[in-house]
Parts: sequence; C-alpha cells; structure tokens
Amino acid sequence: MFFLLRLKNILVFAFIFSASANAATTSIDRGGFHISVEPIIGYEFTQVNTPFIHTRGMLIYGARVTAGHKLIAGEAEYTMGSTNETFVNNDENIKTDKQNARLGIRSSISLLHGIDFIFRGGGQATKLNIATTTISAATTLTDSSDWSIHPYAGAGLQAYLFHSFSLALDATYLFKSVKDWSQNDIQTSFSFKIHLPTK
Repeated sequence: MFFLLRLKNILVFAFIFSASANAATTSIDRGGFHISVEPIIGYEFTQVNTPFIHTRGMLIYGARVTAGHKLIAGEAEYTMGSTNETFVNNDENIKTDKQNARLGIRSSISLLHGIDFIFRGGGQATKLNIATTTISAATTLTDSSDWSIHPYAGAGLQAYLFHSFSLALDATYLFKSVKDWSQNDIQTSFSFKIHLPTK
C-alpha cells in the first residue's frame, strides 16, 4: 500500500512539474546518427529512515549526453541536488547533498505520428553527504558515503512540435533492493528540445 500511495504521489507531481519545468536541449542529426546535449531538471523521491521513516523529495539538475541511432543509443548523465530538513520534535536539522552519475543505453519507438516511447537502462553511481545538526546544542555531525552503484530502468514519452522542437517527460526507477521496494528511488524529469537544422 505504501508503494502504491508513493507511486500515485509521484505521478501527480510529474504531471504538475511537467507543466512548469523548462530545460532546453541542443540536438543534431546526421545521416541517422543523433547527438544531443541537454540540461536536466527534475525531482527525485527517496525513502529515508532518519530520524523516522519518510519519503524525501529532492530537486535535481544536471546534464545528459546521448549519441547513437533512434533504435539504440548510448547515454551518460550527471545530476546533483540538495535538501535541508528540520525536525523540531527531534531537535535535528538534516542537510543532504547528493550526486548521481549514470551510464546506459536508450531506445525510441514511434507510437503515433510525432510521438515516441522511450526505454532506458544502465547503471547509476550515487554519492551522499549528510550533515546532521543538533539544534539546541548547535553541533554538527557529517557523514560522507562512498560511491554506491545500482541498476536503473526508465521510460518516457517524447512529442515533436513543428519539426524543430520536442517535449519529453520521463520517469526512472533505481533498484536498490529487490526484497523491499520502498527502499528504491524514483526520479522524474522534463525537457524541451531544440532540433538544429543540418545540411
């Protein structure tokens, strides 16, 4: 039940966020070989256990590079984000800084005229830096973790507008645990692409 409620909240947020986010992409196609460099803006949901079990939302931003053909292409991505949570009842303030680096493949399939369905998958390396401050004592304990690597898979839709622009919305699932799905992360992102003309 927790997972279904969490997924519902994520889908609602993705819809709201897609109406307001705006990230421009430069895209070039030559002979069917596609190269794009795109800024990324999105939101990531993670279950955390400190100071109690809850879902943390984090605004993320970064960049993605894709190269290859429509049917199959490689992708590399780097994103980062930060949250600052205050828990008055626990006398704590927790600041979390996060970095994500991805390497994988993607594939696009045409569903209807001007609309593509996107599949993606690969591996993600994540690094966390958590600073916990005891508010009353004004003392801070910092915990910096090593890079951890987990597989990811995602899907999305891309709609083409006027041959020169396209809108894309996708959701990506990070597999941290098979036994407890509530430990896994979900990331949504939105992009606005500008397709440059080529000779």
